[in-house]
Amino acid sequence: MVNLTNVAKARLSPTLTRKADDVIGRKGFGRKNLQDHDVPYIERMPLALRNTVSLKSTKDRNKACFEQMMKVISCMSKYEQNQSMCSKEISDLETCYKNFKVRQQELKKIKDSGAVPIGRNVKLSGEQMNKYMQKFPQSTRKGQNNPDSSYIGMAKFK
Repeated sequence: MVNLTNVAKARLSPTLTRKADDVIGRKGFGRKNLQDHDVPYIERMPLALRNTVSLKSTKDRNKACFEQMMKVISCMSKYEQNQSMCSKEISDLETCYKNFKVRQQELKKIKDSGAVPIGRNVKLSGEQMNKYMQKFPQSTRKGQNNPDSSYIGMAKFK
C-alpha cells in the first residue's frame, strides 16, 4: 500500500480535477458570460416603494473656490512661496470664499425653515423628500417576506 501525503491526495482527487459542467465541451478558456434571460427572478418581497428615502449626505460635489485655490497654489509654486507676487490670485480666492459662505448661510436658513421648495428642477434633500412623500403615501410595506409556499407551483424556480 502506498501512503500519499495530503498534497498528493488533493492532486489525485477527482473532484478537484473535474471541470465544471458549463465548461465541458466548450472551446476556449473559462466560462461564458451569464445572460440576463438565464437568471430567474424570484420575488422575495412584494414590489413596492418605501414611503421614505435614506438620509445620505447631499453635499455639493463642487468644492468651494477650487479653481481659485488651484491658481493660488500654482502661482505660489511659480514664485517660490512669495505671497507678494500672488496678491491678485489671493484676493480672488478671498472674495470667492466670502461669496461661498454667504450662499451657504442662505441655503442653511432655507433648510432650517423646513419649507419644501417648489418648481420643475428642484433638488430636495433627504429630509425634504420624506416630508413631501408623507403627503402621498404609496404602500404599507413593512419588510415582510413571502412564504415559500407561494413559490411551489412555479416550475422555473425549482
